[in-house]
Amino acid sequence: MTMRYADVTLTDLQREFQLARSKPRHLLRNQKHHSTLRTGLDGLVDSLLASQYAMEMFRRTSQTAVCDLARSVSNRLTKIISETRKLLAT
Repeated sequence: MTMRYADVTLTDLQREFQLARSKPRHLLRNQKHHSTLRTGLDGLVDSLLASQYAMEMFRRTSQTAVCDLARSVSNRLTKIISETRKLLAT
């Protein structure tokens, strides 16, 4: 059996952490750009999803106190979107 050891120092860990934070891959997502705006409940769902996305991006860059409030608003938007989609299904 071959055993390998790695010597990871705090400075290595800090450097990799700062590098990961400087180039976040998870903060950006492809947004669908509609050539025409939809109306009715479909348009409302589109607007709610855009608002939720904007709130999430704001939350990720905010201070702790504001972050908690933004998370609460984002959760409410999730529930509103869910209920609006139920209206679409009827």
